[in-house]
Amino acid sequence: MSKRTKVILLTLLVVLILLAGAYLYYMLSMQGRTDERNAAIASARTQGQLTEIERADKWVWGENSIFWVVQGTTASGEEQYVWLKYTPEGTPAAGENAFRSMPVAGTITREDMWDRAEAQLPDAKLIRMLPGVYGNQYVWQVFYEQQDTHYYRFYSLKDGSAVGEAFDLPDW
Repeated sequence: MSKRTKVILLTLLVVLILLAGAYLYYMLSMQGRTDERNAAIASARTQGQLTEIERADKWVWGENSIFWVVQGTTASGEEQYVWLKYTPEGTPAAGENAFRSMPVAGTITREDMWDRAEAQLPDAKLIRMLPGVYGNQYVWQVFYEQQDTHYYRFYSLKDGSAVGEAFDLPDW
């Protein structure tokens, strides 16, 4: 084997080791969140009687407003939202409002709300939209950028109407 071939093989080996290390670091750093998500889905299956899961989103708006929102289908074919309240430590909360559910029927879908937000904010770049609970109302939380400023805006999950004013985020 020539010296050039050895250098190429050694370089490839180092690159593969670095990629494997980066992947392992990522997997280990995300393990807590993955475990929390899986626990929320399992809880939504049992408490909300969901048989199929479409998506699960973590929604945070302060220490007392942390929810995993799981969307899925029951055995009877009804689509449901299930809100599971969590503590800041990442454990399920106990008590009166720790579990909430709501049929998807009669709400504004994610796609419809995205279209409405784009129409209401034509010069904004929509970044993310999550279901959540704000002011004891089920809402869509829309995160967007407009004129180099980031905003949060809330819309009613039931009819798509704006809830409160937009929150602008300071530049860091």
